[in-house]
Amino acid sequence: MSKPNVKKGGKSLYPATPQHDPIEEKYYNKLAWLADRTEKSRIADFIENYQKPGRVIWINMLAGVSRGVGLTIGTAIIIFIAVYILSFFVSMPLVGKYIAQLLDWVNTFKHTK
Repeated sequence: MSKPNVKKGGKSLYPATPQHDPIEEKYYNKLAWLADRTEKSRIADFIENYQKPGRVIWINMLAGVSRGVGLTIGTAIIIFIAVYILSFFVSMPLVGKYIAQLLDWVNTFKHTK
């Protein structure tokens, strides 16, 4: 395995590379190798997506539908929990009247569908 952070001529690509500690130099070399591999994989991914635009559209459609379904289900769960918790406060004198009215609206809406 070659050292990816060293150019021809022996100059380092990263000026902060330690010169004396072999352990730190080893970690810098591993980090540089990882950065190099990540960059190459991004280029490969870009080329693959450029050659197959239909695949990109399909993946984006699936991602959009998944987000929409997730948001809908999550919102329904949060609203259900909020209504459930608010139903315990109906017996309170000041707030109970408003919460009871809100629960009546929710029940009316449920029965109309």
